[in-house]
Amino acid sequence: MMFYKGILVLIFGFIGMTVFGQNYWIDSTYLLSGKIVGSDTLPNFDMKEVKVFPKKVFKNRRHFRRYTRLERNVKKAYPFALIARDELAILHDSLIYYTEDKDRRKFIRRYEKEMFRKYEADLRKLSMSQGRVLIKLVYREIGDTSYELVKEYRGSFSAVFWQGIARLFGSNLKNTYDPNGEDAEIEEIVQKIKVGLI
Repeated sequence: MMFYKGILVLIFGFIGMTVFGQNYWIDSTYLLSGKIVGSDTLPNFDMKEVKVFPKKVFKNRRHFRRYTRLERNVKKAYPFALIARDELAILHDSLIYYTEDKDRRKFIRRYEKEMFRKYEADLRKLSMSQGRVLIKLVYREIGDTSYELVKEYRGSFSAVFWQGIARLFGSNLKNTYDPNGEDAEIEEIVQKIKVGLI
């Protein structure tokens, strides 16, 4: 009896080894386009762009604190600039359907009230420096200064009024964005946000 049990254990043991010892072939082929160079055929595929940022070297502790403050301000203001770009595109596309100036103004006012309802509470939480960064980022995303946008959609009087208010608080709605000049650090931070480093 013991002999048969031993044979059964050996048989089931060998069956188990052969079942689990098999290598299953997995289809891991990937079809690539090819490019013929001379007599060789080389695989051709597109790779995602990889951004490489050098290690940031700060002149002194003050420069480090100023940069980290700017980084915090850009991280807070950049989503609003993207929202402004998207909402302005929606507004612009919607205005195509209004031929009369009166209807366009009415639609703009209604749209403006809706935007105030959605975003006013969050925008009021921005600090003064975050607001200044937002003005620059709006120019970066849209291509027009905040002053030009107000003038286009609300009129010259409104644009001058809001420019005066902005100047009282140390801002300027006519600020532009220079990614290679004075706003190079902001551009670097935005690129890091896009890549997901911060």
